[in-house]
Amino acid sequence: MHFFIKKTEETLRREKLLVAGDRCVVAVSGGPDSMALLHVLAQLAEPLDISLVIAHVDHGLRPDEAEAEARLVRETAQSLGLACECGRVEVGVCAREQGLSIEHAARNLRYGFMEKVAARHGGTKIAVAHTADDQAEEILLRLIRGTGRAGLTGMARIRGNLVIRPFLDVSKEEILRYLAEENIPYLLDSSNQERVYLRNRIRLDLLPYLQEHFNPNIGNSLRETAAIFQGEEELLAGIASQAYVQVVGEESGDAAGLIIHLEGFSRQPLAIRRRILESACWHMECRPSFKQIGQLLSLATTGSEGVGLHLAQGLRVFKTEGRLSFCYPQGRQAIRGNLTDADTEEVQFSKELPGPGEYFLKSPGAMLVLRFLDSLPEDWEGQGPETMYCDAAKICFPLLVRSVQAGDRFHPLGAPGSKKVGDFFTDQKISPAQRRRIPLLTDQGGIIAILGVRLDQRAAISPSSGRILAVSLHPSAPTENGFTEKVIHGK
Repeated sequence: MHFFIKKTEETLRREKLLVAGDRCVVAVSGGPDSMALLHVLAQLAEPLDISLVIAHVDHGLRPDEAEAEARLVRETAQSLGLACECGRVEVGVCAREQGLSIEHAARNLRYGFMEKVAARHGGTKIAVAHTADDQAEEILLRLIRGTGRAGLTGMARIRGNLVIRPFLDVSKEEILRYLAEENIPYLLDSSNQERVYLRNRIRLDLLPYLQEHFNPNIGNSLRETAAIFQGEEELLAGIASQAYVQVVGEESGDAAGLIIHLEGFSRQPLAIRRRILESACWHMECRPSFKQIGQLLSLATTGSEGVGLHLAQGLRVFKTEGRLSFCYPQGRQAIRGNLTDADTEEVQFSKELPGPGEYFLKSPGAMLVLRFLDSLPEDWEGQGPETMYCDAAKICFPLLVRSVQAGDRFHPLGAPGSKKVGDFFTDQKISPAQRRRIPLLTDQGGIIAILGVRLDQRAAISPSSGRILAVSLHPSAPTENGFTEKVIHGK
């Protein structure tokens, strides 16, 4: 048995990722990592007393490569005598309909397909081929986007007792060496070289730079730090859960919600108080930001009796009689004030963009990325509206990203003429509550784009276009504050 296969077997047994009788769905893209995982698990199926099913997903983004990848996976499945399901998902459509980035939509659809394959075949585990290199990239990605201790634990070896990652301590170099020695074919995904994606820039630019100029073993350092955080996170999560039960209760009545008893709450360490507040918000179906957690802490410790805090979708937190009360006095809706007269929340924001780069838009809660490209990606027309491509020669920095204002007009791409932004929103069936949070990108010449919705005609790409400005808007992940939750967008 090859040393690499033996090493993987030891990991599977030691971590109890697979046990006798498991039926494992192996996610296989056709790339080097997943092809190595498939061949290794096929060799270990008999010793481990497990059975395998192959799942392959075409994301509908690279038609020129997808057919060859599916063919390689099917032929490999046939040679190994394994069942294989190949499916196609429409990532671009999903991204547009749900307002997600291409990467986020692809991840959701990919895992959704694999879970359906597992259900059809009685699968008990889903194996994915994330490597030690992927783990280092993921930790840097989360750090750059902003996260807490939970986010810095990286990807888990096993998630939800279903998804397993046997290669999480295996380097890409080891995998390529194994494939070469065993003469195993694989294909390369060209999109992994496109620097429009932050993850790719981390892998292609940032990590090599850190290795060369700061720490040749930066990958190991990041993974070791994640391992330390994992142990500490488990401890803190356990302590926080016990404290939550002690100080949080349910409140009945017309405005049913939660109450936090401040006497017991105030005795907890700061880290535990943060976690209790975040868990309370999540229980009330609210996604709190770092700033909101800070506001809740201030309300609990120094706020006066009777003072309240307004959170999203009508959630109110009041301090009365030694407790914090969480409730929706008029249900879940965007309202303001004392709630005697519901009114639509006003959302006003404005931020100057001096040049290309990454900008966090606090009020809409999104990351805006501006990058110059020498040429368009091959699949640029099939990408979702979260990434727009403009003729850089038609745009003048500094730019301004701002909320919609009365009287705004623009020329929707492909339309015969200009119209009011408000009328355009009505045509697109965008509600008043939604449109107040949609950012406009502008320069001295007017509107360049309604971000995530439509480009203005004047910035459109033409056959004579030279340098391109790629504009990407990515809504913040629900739990990227990372106090307790681990659902971080990424791999």
